[in-house]
Amino acid sequence: MKRSAKIRLITFTLALLLILAGFWADTGLRLSAAQTQLEYGYRRALNDLTDSVAGMRSTLQKAPYVGRGVTQSALSAQLMEQSGGAKAAMAALPLSQERTEKISRFLSQIGDYALSLERRGSGLEDTDVENLQNLEDYAGRLLEVLYNAQARLSAQGGTIRADAAGLGNLTALDGLATLDDDFDEAAQQFAETPSLLYDGPFSDHLNRREPLFLQGRKEITREQAAGEAAGFLQCGTDALEFLGEAGSELPVYAFRREDAQINITKSGGEAAYFKLGAQPAEENLGYEDALAAARQLLERLGREPFRETYYARTDHLCTVNFAGLAETEDGQEVTCYPDLMKVTVELEAGGIVELDCIGYLMNRHDRALPAPRLSREEAQESVSPLLTVDRAALALIPSPGLDEVLCWEFYCESGDGQRFLSYVNCETGLEEQLYRLQIDENGTLTF
Repeated sequence: MKRSAKIRLITFTLALLLILAGFWADTGLRLSAAQTQLEYGYRRALNDLTDSVAGMRSTLQKAPYVGRGVTQSALSAQLMEQSGGAKAAMAALPLSQERTEKISRFLSQIGDYALSLERRGSGLEDTDVENLQNLEDYAGRLLEVLYNAQARLSAQGGTIRADAAGLGNLTALDGLATLDDDFDEAAQQFAETPSLLYDGPFSDHLNRREPLFLQGRKEITREQAAGEAAGFLQCGTDALEFLGEAGSELPVYAFRREDAQINITKSGGEAAYFKLGAQPAEENLGYEDALAAARQLLERLGREPFRETYYARTDHLCTVNFAGLAETEDGQEVTCYPDLMKVTVELEAGGIVELDCIGYLMNRHDRALPAPRLSREEAQESVSPLLTVDRAALALIPSPGLDEVLCWEFYCESGDGQRFLSYVNCETGLEEQLYRLQIDENGTLTF
């Protein structure tokens, strides 16, 4: 073979090898990207499954203590929704069919059993309570397995694809009792699930209407709003930066001074929201100090009458929730939860770092509240017999629509020391809401 032919052959061979190497490299990159995307999908599914099971367990912890009324229907709908979400997430994971079939049956039974109780329409019997507690225990054990799987993946830096066998080997779930097969036939989907209000006791309720507190108030100019903002921030108007107009249901003028922002309503010139970008370095004060500072601010703004309801402490900050007060026609005091105000105080020096009066401005108005048709004793009959009532008061709570419901608010305790809030309709005697409370030195959480 001539020298020139050998050179061409070698050149073509090298070129072919380079092309093949590039092809394999590109294929490898594409495969790696696909595997990464698949892993992200698995991680999302595992997180969704864990969240759904955690929510299920929290709902099941409340279920035995539900009295008669719409609360049972709401809990049933919530369990059905959580069950469906968990099953959808589990279907996206590379679990063995043997394990997924068993867990899927359990997830279905949770919703099915709650729905069967709601359809029956009567109170819980001893066997019902026992079944719900068994389901809650099962959910807790499944949740522990999922938490452990997440922790192992994070600690070892592994992938769900590589750990599929480990995920499928959920030996902690073996030997757990399930409910009778009769409940397998009870599954039916709700046409739609009701809107639930579960972000704390009425802390985020409906505001989709004209602000009632500002009805009839004149609209102010931007300059007048700047004066109100300067008065709140205790500075001159020349120190303010105008950020613009915002809000649909609650139109406001927005201003900023250094790291502080404040919104003033166009109607009436009220402080709707204030935020100071401060982060305290230490904690020198307690809840009582924060409460005093928050009350002083609300009194300066003319928000009386009101009372504090719940609080939470975190990162050297204390957020206190307040509700407006009203009276029934026979003079009984009523806590109006729709009239919500939140004040956050930093616990280093006691300064106000956040104010949220949007709920108050949207809902506060003069109310003609009737005397409760049911006495405390009559309403208390709707509270679960498994709960001991410590004290009671009248409360106005928001409904899933734009209405308000006058209720008896019962502070209760279960036999094992759990704390609950039950709201019983003063007119119908139906339990409207049930919350489980977690109370510690950092405040109150509700579930």
